[in-house]
Amino acid sequence: MKKLLMTLVFVLMTALSLSAKCDWSTLKLQQWNQRNLYKWYVSGQVLDDTCVDYMFMVYDFQTKKIDTVESFRGICEVQFNKKGKYKMYLKVWNKCNKCDTALYREVNIIYFPNSKFVYNLKSSQGSTCMDSMVGEMTLGPWTKGDTCWEWYSYIWNGPMLDSLDKKTFQEMTDFDLWMYYDFNDSDMVWYEGPSQSARIIKYKFPHEGNYLVATQWYNKCLDQDTFFFTKISIDCKTSGLKFPPKPSVSGIKVTPNPADDKVIFTIASTTKLPSNTYEVYDSKGNLVLIGNMGGSICVGTYNLPNGVYVVRIGKLIQKFIVKH
Repeated sequence: MKKLLMTLVFVLMTALSLSAKCDWSTLKLQQWNQRNLYKWYVSGQVLDDTCVDYMFMVYDFQTKKIDTVESFRGICEVQFNKKGKYKMYLKVWNKCNKCDTALYREVNIIYFPNSKFVYNLKSSQGSTCMDSMVGEMTLGPWTKGDTCWEWYSYIWNGPMLDSLDKKTFQEMTDFDLWMYYDFNDSDMVWYEGPSQSARIIKYKFPHEGNYLVATQWYNKCLDQDTFFFTKISIDCKTSGLKFPPKPSVSGIKVTPNPADDKVIFTIASTTKLPSNTYEVYDSKGNLVLIGNMGGSICVGTYNLPNGVYVVRIGKLIQKFIVKH
């Protein structure tokens, strides 16, 4: 009996000792949002401990499902496009001391019913190449006299989108796009809003490639919006229609994208080599690859988990996807 009591005391003291080593008092989770785009930032001295790691998750009360959300240097962003109640979880654990904790924030999203974007592709030259689009944004019970509503429409096209093969681009979810694409102003080829004219998009594609169309219904009285992505890939190689060449881009070219077992980083011929070293970071900002850089280099990615990565060469930065 005495031996059993001593064993229980030892186990209790060990548990208390481990708990005492896990001091989460400096851990902070900040939240802010702009309309339906929410951002969370985790910070605290405890994160400096190499034994400590964390993970963001979003629980959907409607579907009863929980999804892991990628973060970069402690910052997590989520664009909510559906009405409902959600909960953001931050799980933090210490793998050395075998202890963990969790923080959460609730999110309620208003979704405007019957929001639709309908479009058609057509040929401007009577060929088999669909090189133009006409689209219209609609909203069920909306009336022209309602001054709360504002309309926006955008189209992006650039090296990051065109580096994706057509199948991958079309299969990307809204979340995948938010994590991968930088939405550079230099890539914006169409913008209208806030105006009634933004409801109608008439656009002739200047060249082949992947185009991302965004339509936004914003109610300034509620400070809420509904946001749709539409993905359009223009490929006229067999139509006989000749597009003008794509504009040359100075920066890092990543091929293939997504990458499987290897990826090639190439500095554009119009760009001076900014550094003799390349660095690859994962979505949490951890350095996972580093090496010497010339004008072009092939790097093995077979050991990297699936996800979004960033390659940095001097001041140049480019995202790419690893997908095995």
